[in-house]
Amino acid sequence: MRLRTQSRAQLSTQFGYLDAEGRPSERAIANIVRAPLSRWGLSPKRDVVKHARAEFRASGVEDVSDIPRVLRRLVDIGECEEVYVGHELYLAPTTPRWISVGEGVSAFLGVSEPPDGLSLVDSDNHDIVRRLRVGTDDEVAILELAGVQEVSLSEWLVPPGYLRHASRRMRQPARSDAVTLGRFWDLLEEALTEEGLTVSADAEVRFLGGRPGDFFGRHNSAQPEGRWTTDPGEGLWCAYRRGYGDTHWHPCIVAVAGDGQRALDLYDEDEWRWAVLARGRRVGAEEVVRADGLRIQLTFPAPVQLRAAMDILGSPSGAWAWDVSPKGPDLWRLLT
Repeated sequence: MRLRTQSRAQLSTQFGYLDAEGRPSERAIANIVRAPLSRWGLSPKRDVVKHARAEFRASGVEDVSDIPRVLRRLVDIGECEEVYVGHELYLAPTTPRWISVGEGVSAFLGVSEPPDGLSLVDSDNHDIVRRLRVGTDDEVAILELAGVQEVSLSEWLVPPGYLRHASRRMRQPARSDAVTLGRFWDLLEEALTEEGLTVSADAEVRFLGGRPGDFFGRHNSAQPEGRWTTDPGEGLWCAYRRGYGDTHWHPCIVAVAGDGQRALDLYDEDEWRWAVLARGRRVGAEEVVRADGLRIQLTFPAPVQLRAAMDILGSPSGAWAWDVSPKGPDLWRLLT
């Protein structure tokens, strides 16, 4: 038997750990994170991250900064869940599922290996979702026999992400048949009326104005850019209010009436992003999603659930953009 010596760089290349730019592949990170979860089941999150870092470093890859972010994406698409056991954060694998995303291709969501007898679809290094060819009754039967549950994208979206924030505002569980996306904006307006605080004259506030679909810009740029302004006119707006230091900004909604302003701080950036969509729905100025062939381009930052849904539907192809099948589920129609 002949043995061949390989360098760490050769080993990492052979395993596909690096992308074309020499950075750790997000797809490889996802697969390395799945492996211990598949073997161990319920696991301390720190142990899973430690395992992934050790795996990369053993292959000569020192830049492991993307591991927590990719792990977060796996949680967001539903392959595992974060749970507390005592005071420690654990990861719990979920029941494997598959979702048809068009043209005989399905997204396989689970930390275990896909069942034998199904072919994987090639994808790029930014695509963390494993995609299978599922086009015949026999292939569907293979998944069923392996205990992999078929769900539609509409079922995966239940409950809508904004309901978590609505429940907090209502102080009771919110149901999607009672709280629509537009109604969520009403809840925020009611909370502002009851809990909002007057904004001081020297406070720095950036309002999201402009026309949906235009260049979005950054709320924390040196000067207002894109859709951001300091003088939006009267009304109720999604905004950011400067906190302490130059980099700390609070997501909020702000009511402007005459020379006065009242603000309601939002729980986090995800609630703010849902608020942007809810306001557009309520006032009739919906945020814009552009479709150009296979490419879906958002013109706004998506909430966590919707970004994860886009990851399921297709491969990331740029900032706020994905390549998806035109015959796949229409995520944005499902939100109506």
